[in-house]
Amino acid sequence: MYKTSLYGGLFAAFVSIPVISQAQATLGAGLIAVPQFEGSSDYRIMAVPSLSFSNEKISVRTVGPGIEMDLLSSRAVDVGPILRYNFGREGSNIDNAQVSALPDIAAGIEFGGYAQVNFPVGGFKTFLSPRVSAVQGVQGGARGTQFEASLGLLRLQGDWTLGARAATTYADGQYMKTNFGVGGGNTTGLAAFNAGAGIKDAGLALFANYKINERVSLTGVAGYKVLMGDAASSPIVSVAGRKEQMFLSLSVGFNF
Repeated sequence: MYKTSLYGGLFAAFVSIPVISQAQATLGAGLIAVPQFEGSSDYRIMAVPSLSFSNEKISVRTVGPGIEMDLLSSRAVDVGPILRYNFGREGSNIDNAQVSALPDIAAGIEFGGYAQVNFPVGGFKTFLSPRVSAVQGVQGGARGTQFEASLGLLRLQGDWTLGARAATTYADGQYMKTNFGVGGGNTTGLAAFNAGAGIKDAGLALFANYKINERVSLTGVAGYKVLMGDAASSPIVSVAGRKEQMFLSLSVGFNF
C-alpha cells in the first residue's frame, strides 16, 4: 500500500489562497496512481476521497490519506496541524518477491504541523509560497520523523488554477532504518543495509484545477521525485525497485 511520504510537500499546499467571507465545503473523489512502496518500480491505482471546508476563521482539507488544518484567517500565512495515516508496507500488496518477503511495516499515525507564507507576485493572481513541515510517527510502524521544505507557485487564471511545487525531505535515522534498512541473515537475496539519517528525496509536482461551473471542478496532479542518499542506495530501491518515483491523480469536486 502507498505511504503518505510519497506525497509530502509535493502534494500538499496547493490550497485556495483567497479568504472567503462565508462557509464553503467541497466533497470529491478520484483516482490516484502511486508506487506500491517507497522506492517501488510497480504502481497501484486506487480510489481516494477528498474533503475541504473553509470559513473566515479556519480551513480543513484532506491531503492524500491525511488531514491538514489552517488555523489563521489571513491569506498571507497558513499555520496548523497535520494528521496522517501511514499505510505501512504489507508484503501481500507488493508484486516484487524480494520486498514482499521482508518484514511488514505496521500501519500507523503520523502527527505534526506546517507553516506556509503566501507572497503575491505581480498582483493578487499569482502567489509564491514557501512552506516547511514536520511529521512524527506516533503509533504503529510509522515511527521516525520527516522534515519537508518546499517552494510553490500558484496562478489564478479565470476558471483555471495552476501551480507547481518543488520539495525536498529530510528523514531521521529511525524512519530510514524502518523503510530502507535490510536486516542481516534475511532470506530475500537482498544484502544487509543499515540506512542512516539524511536528505531522502527531492521532487517537483504540477497542479491544475478547472472550474466547470459554480458547483463542479476537476483537479489533476502529476508528481516526480528522486530518492537520494541512503534511500537510493538501499537494495530495496537499487536492486528491487528504482529511485525515480512518480504519482498521478485526477479527481472531481462538488462545491456546497
